[in-house]
Amino acid sequence: MSGHSHTVHLPPAERIVPSRYLLTYLFLVLAVVGGVLSLIGAVVDHVQFAYSWFFAFYFFFTIALGGFFWVTLHYACDSAWSVLPRRIWENMLGLFPLFFVLFIPLLWPEFRDVLWKWLGHPEDPGVINRNLYLNPIFFYTRVALYFGYFILAGLYYRRESIQQDIDGNPVLTRRMHDHSYLALVIFGILETFVGFDWLMGLDWHWYSSLFGVYNFTICVQASMAAGIVLVAMFRSAGFLGMMNSEHYHLMGKLLFGFTIFWAYIAFGQFLLIWYGNIPEESIFYNDHNRGLWVYLSYLIIVGKFAFPVIYLLAQDVKKSLRALTFIAVWILLMHGVELYWFIMPYAHPATILPSWQDFVSFLTVGSILGYAYLRLTAAASLFPTRDPRLAECLTITN
Repeated sequence: MSGHSHTVHLPPAERIVPSRYLLTYLFLVLAVVGGVLSLIGAVVDHVQFAYSWFFAFYFFFTIALGGFFWVTLHYACDSAWSVLPRRIWENMLGLFPLFFVLFIPLLWPEFRDVLWKWLGHPEDPGVINRNLYLNPIFFYTRVALYFGYFILAGLYYRRESIQQDIDGNPVLTRRMHDHSYLALVIFGILETFVGFDWLMGLDWHWYSSLFGVYNFTICVQASMAAGIVLVAMFRSAGFLGMMNSEHYHLMGKLLFGFTIFWAYIAFGQFLLIWYGNIPEESIFYNDHNRGLWVYLSYLIIVGKFAFPVIYLLAQDVKKSLRALTFIAVWILLMHGVELYWFIMPYAHPATILPSWQDFVSFLTVGSILGYAYLRLTAAASLFPTRDPRLAECLTITN
């Protein structure tokens, strides 16, 4: 990639006004109505509520985690092309305090013991043998560590970036660059243990040596897809007009690359477990391919790997925002299917039994986060206006 040397006119700041858009009020209404219905669902069927709420929470949380990766990677690599879309991911980082609030219901004993059953079975031999890790105090300590770090680090990156819009101080870029190497390492460690605790913890008998990387791939792929969708939404509203086919091409290539990487890790995990044929490992695939669940397995293989890879092979597709948005929406849909396939067999082992609570929880959590995201977006320009690499970003070629 290279930038042109001629003088570039830097664009003025662009800010949205949420009150002008119907979507803002739609999010607010859905959040209120969904919250009431979710409360009713928690009373009527607390088991289904726990799984439905956790599914909705983790779907959006993985996107925010991926956003943290893209922001820190931007600074660590001194990237120029990603200056324009970077604020989209930075605003996701401002949602981490709200994610903590949305996670609190799952810590209520009635719901917590449904999801992470080992907390309610301290006498189980598997829990006793791993008591140094599987104990309630350490579990809560890790939860506090996860949210504490991502809240503080996320707010730091967003605050410094917005501060640079005001004073244009290039030292802020250098400071965030220097901090991002360690931040990426900490991110890798914490997202791994988040996957261990919250997803693998749904069945504490199961383990996989590749699961940390697997959790990483679903976060990063989903976040890039969400970034593309948000770019398309802002472009349709008349913003981010400086972004062009070169930027879309780069985002498309990264989406393409991480789609292949996801398939590599997912298949690698399956192959190692199949070849080893150890009951404590193979139990996962035995449980997730019963009844109708096996058809979701086939859908994930085709829908999250084969179709997107074939679709994204053409350069013209990656350079077209319309074509790229279609596959990004599709990948987000498959992201939801994958997490549903991962989580819900623990609620309904025999077969697929969709519940109205799945739909309500997803709408509620999504609407709350959507409304908050629009408010955060309105607090600053849609792109960093005084980033030292903005001029290079505007003329990027690849």
